[in-house]
Formats: sequence, C-alpha cells, structure tokens
Amino acid sequence: MRSDGARTPPEETTEIRRQRKNPRLKIRIREYRSSDLAQMLELVRELEVELAERFPDVQIKTSVDEYAERFLKPGTKYKTFVAEVKRKVVGYLIGYPSLGAPEVDNMYDILPVSPGWTPPEFYLQITFVSRPCRNRGISKALHKKTIEYAHRQGHREVYACIAKWNLPEICVISSFDFVKKDLGYRYRMTLKF
Repeated sequence: MRSDGARTPPEETTEIRRQRKNPRLKIRIREYRSSDLAQMLELVRELEVELAERFPDVQIKTSVDEYAERFLKPGTKYKTFVAEVKRKVVGYLIGYPSLGAPEVDNMYDILPVSPGWTPPEFYLQITFVSRPCRNRGISKALHKKTIEYAHRQGHREVYACIAKWNLPEICVISSFDFVKKDLGYRYRMTLKF
C-alpha cells in the first residue's frame, strides 16, 4: 500500500524489493594499473574458489602467478579493465586483439603487428565480478567499456566463447546484440562493427 492509500502495483513492489536487496553502487570502470595487482589477485583467488565449488571433481590449478606474469604484466597483448567501487577493485574484464585463430592466439603474448595494421577481432577472454557486487550492472559496464575500446582501436568485431552453463555472462553479452552460434558445449558470440 502506498502513502496515498492506493495499492502498489506488483511489478513496482518487485522492483522496490530488488533495489533494497541490491542497492545501486557508484561504479567506476577504468583501465587496469599495476597498482591494482594485489586486488586483482584477490579476485583471481575468489574465482578459483568458485570454480572449485562448481567443479568439485576437477582439481583447479592455481593461476594467480600466471595472472601476474602473463595477463597483468605491462607490454603484453592483454587489455584489462577494472570495476571500482569505493576505491576497491570488485571486478575485471580481460581481452586481447585476436587474429581469429585460437591456436595462434594462444601461442603469443606480445602482439607483434606492423605499424598501421589492426588485427580484425578483439576477444573477450574472461570477466569476473566479486559475488557481493553481482547483479548491479558491473559486468555490463565492463563489457560496454571494452566494446567501446575495441571499436576505437579499429577492430572489426568483438567475440567471446562462453560455456553454456554461464548464463549470467550469456545474458550480459546478449544485451549488446551479439550474434550467438552454438558450438556444442559453448557459444561463440560475435558483435560486428
């Protein structure tokens, strides 16, 4: 019941409850800085715990050192954006320029390109948002910033390969009008410019 005595419409009640449960956060999306390393590695540890819970029969090999040395090291092909709430990094998205051939992309970390040439694709490799900060638009904001970056850099398309069980990521990517192709156990999702 509203203050004027009228009944609150059910959809309004649901929205009010959702907002109380997950209040809006002031989110800042920016490029990763080396000073973010410790916070990023904490998020990687959180991701590993979640993966171990999801796949209890699989031994998860820690990748904290690989993140530090491969994905977050300056001068590599990887581009990382972070989501900050109250000066704390609560999420990230890592992507890279892609030649469109995963077997080749996986073999190099420093992208040797000729001046004036841009690889045709930009690959969204991994997105992670800390559990307490989910369902508040952080993943969508990270994707938006990364897609804008890829477009400004001259890539002709952005794509991601997402496991079918990862419904939250599929929903976020779908909201940007990516075209979905079924690859069996995962989807390749593509957005062309």
